[in-house]
Amino acid sequence: MPDHQKYKAVLLFGCPGSGKGTQGVTLAGMPNLFHLAMGDIFRGLDKQSPIGQEFLSYSTKGLLVPDDLTVRVWKQHVEALVQRGEIRPDYHILLLDGIPRTPAQAELLRDCIDIQKILHLVIADVDALVHRLSLRAKKANRPDDADESVIRKRISVYEQETSPVLQSYPAALIADVNADRHPLAVLRDIADCLSRCLPANI
Repeated sequence: MPDHQKYKAVLLFGCPGSGKGTQGVTLAGMPNLFHLAMGDIFRGLDKQSPIGQEFLSYSTKGLLVPDDLTVRVWKQHVEALVQRGEIRPDYHILLLDGIPRTPAQAELLRDCIDIQKILHLVIADVDALVHRLSLRAKKANRPDDADESVIRKRISVYEQETSPVLQSYPAALIADVNADRHPLAVLRDIADCLSRCLPANI
């Protein structure tokens, strides 16, 4: 894909429970931002389609979806939104949540997204994070996710497999945001960052 056809994008980046989904949904209310959460895209797949069947061959066995399949699903989803006129590449900036999740995905997406900023939601208090995720799992009636050992494993996987994604991009693109605070305080800092780094005339 030529450079002029790349989708402008902002990455919402952070460990499980850092507030990516909360901030993404809120920011999606801005007219020029289009929130794309990879988990929602996977859940919305037509399970009878060839790509849906390929996804199920991994997800139903508890296996991680391969990087190339994840990127193919994402590209197909975005292209469909463009064809329906829901995304206008000349106007919208994609707010990406949950992708890229590995350095390999970052490389596979390099030819089709132009990163404007990476909002790195930083959680310093891991014990408080574990407590937050446990409460969230109970509210969502997902008892398996409420298990502390499972939560700490998810955080460990993030640190080992996902955190290195940040090294795939120039440090100047990364803005650390303290996510150990009330969501409104986090939103204020995100909005301030985006207002300074995104074009004002879109």
